[in-house]
Amino acid sequence: MGEFAHGVMLAGAVAGTGATFARGRGVRALDAATTVAMLAAMLDALFTHAVSPLAWAVVLVIAGLAIGVRARRDRHRRDSPDRAPDLPLADLHHGLALIATGWLLVGADHGGGSVAATHAHALPLAAAHLVIVLPVLVLGAWVSVHAIRTGTERLGHGAAAASMTVMLAAMAAPALVTARGG
Repeated sequence: MGEFAHGVMLAGAVAGTGATFARGRGVRALDAATTVAMLAAMLDALFTHAVSPLAWAVVLVIAGLAIGVRARRDRHRRDSPDRAPDLPLADLHHGLALIATGWLLVGADHGGGSVAATHAHALPLAAAHLVIVLPVLVLGAWVSVHAIRTGTERLGHGAAAASMTVMLAAMAAPALVTARGG
């Protein structure tokens, strides 16, 4: 399950980066920066381990909070070009997904411990994974479906939300399977 989940995580990060940059001139600098940070964190977590998961978590949490601050600021701006009613939910999902990803990266850091020790501690984490990640997954699914239903103007946001939702599910799944004893 682990290697499959890693592949899905990487595919989600690559798809999210592609969906963000496919918007062309409409991509905002903060969206581009957070997407590149997410892709770099996934690549590092899967291949190089050059940066500690805690450092990536800090970067991703700060990025998520910045997205949240921007969404709040844009909500009160009447002249914002991205004032569509579905954008605040897309931003909310983006910010929460970044924060949840940072949390999951730290939770997945086994610090070189044995597999048995990881399994012994997985059950309490499984409940926390479920409580934290499940609402973000549901929100991501809703943003994705809503973007598809409303048309091409928000498809980039929907594709990014879908890719982050799939990536988060892939990150959380191994811990939940381990906690079940699978």
